[in-house]
Amino acid sequence: MTPESLEPLESSREELVALIERYRLAVADAQVPGQSDDGRYVDAYTSGFLLAKIVVRAAGYRVRGGENHRDTLRSVPWVMGSVVQPSVDVLDAARKRRNATMYDAAGLVGPEDVRALLVRVREFEVLVREWLERDHPDVWPE
Repeated sequence: MTPESLEPLESSREELVALIERYRLAVADAQVPGQSDDGRYVDAYTSGFLLAKIVVRAAGYRVRGGENHRDTLRSVPWVMGSVVQPSVDVLDAARKRRNATMYDAAGLVGPEDVRALLVRVREFEVLVREWLERDHPDVWPE
């Protein structure tokens, strides 16, 4: 059964490549030395969220409703299987910290938080790329 928040919507290679390029930019932004830890953390989270969005869109769905980030993350194991659950759990926790960082207070994260999140995002990227290469081999540009 499809998760309630998903509705079918075909994607195109162009859309997916654009999302991948946006992912690459967010990862690069998360590593800019002069940026605050808060800003780098938000960019690191954004990169992980974009990977999740790539999975959902490549599978031919879109997330509807008001909890787009939460529901996108929760849909990924349904699409890819339980192997991605640890990455999704980390990203969901990061989503909550990102919200607090953006809306509640500055200085809630430090450089180690950014590094740890980027490590998990890179691990998630490997899983997403393997899945794409198997199920959608013409998507990921080199």
